[in-house]
Amino acid sequence: MEESGFSFKPDYDYANNNTESVNFQFTHQLRPLPESGELSLSMDVEITPEKSSDVLAKQSIYCVFWLEPFDKVIQIKDDSFSTTEPMLIDTFINIAIGALRGMLVKNLKGTPLAGAVLPLIPMDVIRQNSMQKK
Repeated sequence: MEESGFSFKPDYDYANNNTESVNFQFTHQLRPLPESGELSLSMDVEITPEKSSDVLAKQSIYCVFWLEPFDKVIQIKDDSFSTTEPMLIDTFINIAIGALRGMLVKNLKGTPLAGAVLPLIPMDVIRQNSMQKK
């Protein structure tokens, strides 16, 4: 697991905008790596003002999880994959979200966005788009 990126927009007019009412745009991508028996997970979150598309901050993380036996857990077909262990995939995603949340808190400390905490995200929302292979 590693932090793959962080950015913060210091020149934004934070004094004239309510930084307590921000939006979080969350994206992730799961990708099976059958050659190495791994599943990679890239995850990003962007913080935007409530009434603007300006990206005030962006945090990214990259994780790789090793699966044994890979072929019994992940089945690849065309441009998608399925799993026999959906709870395991949910656990990987929850681990990454927790790490992403912690990195955001650490990186936003001392900024006008210091109180912006990534909200809890229902697993059903995440699961809808988790099985696309890119």
